[in-house]
Amino acid sequence: MLLTAELFTPAPLLIAAGGYAAIMWRALRTAPWWQLYQPGRLSLFAISVTGLAVLWSLNAGVSPGLSLHYLAVTTVTLMFGWQFALLAVAFALLPVTLFTAQDWASLPLAALLSGVLPVFVSHGVLRLVERTLPPHPFIYLYLCAFAGAALAILASMLAVGGLVYALEIYPAGKITAEYLAYLPLLVLPEAILNGIMVTAMVMLKPEWLCTWSDERYIRGR
Repeated sequence: MLLTAELFTPAPLLIAAGGYAAIMWRALRTAPWWQLYQPGRLSLFAISVTGLAVLWSLNAGVSPGLSLHYLAVTTVTLMFGWQFALLAVAFALLPVTLFTAQDWASLPLAALLSGVLPVFVSHGVLRLVERTLPPHPFIYLYLCAFAGAALAILASMLAVGGLVYALEIYPAGKITAEYLAYLPLLVLPEAILNGIMVTAMVMLKPEWLCTWSDERYIRGR
């Protein structure tokens, strides 16, 4: 979600910057960098970053800080893992910040709300499914991709709405009318968008998904 620093006091912006820096440091330290040395993998990552930047630039909204756009971070998380998904979000936010209403001071907060939180939700759904359910391709597609994407954007939007309400930036009625009322218009299409992309990759390019394994989901059944 696109945010403007004028809406916030310095305290939440500084806290967000510190938290985001710590999370990114952890992601960079634990990222499986060897993946990017596989043929075509770095190009695929660059294309994914470009896709995120374009998608996030297509936003709508009435009031500053309550912008609406699709995320697609669940697909990127399933393709590269949570560490590289966070890195993709960071790179995608650079052109978005340059060419939209997003500004540099609020970039860490925007990254936390529209990147870190939905990526962690997507990764959490994946881990929960892997630990508790049998390895079935339809479980992977419907729960990890479809439901995971729905929960990711739901968590992101609720977090944005809760934050601007808690900081008394907007009243509850305005947040509900201009932002949360559009949840159904984003949650289901977000789930369908990610579900279609992941399904297509499973069928045509399963090697693009680092969280998918033919041995686990097909031959291991």
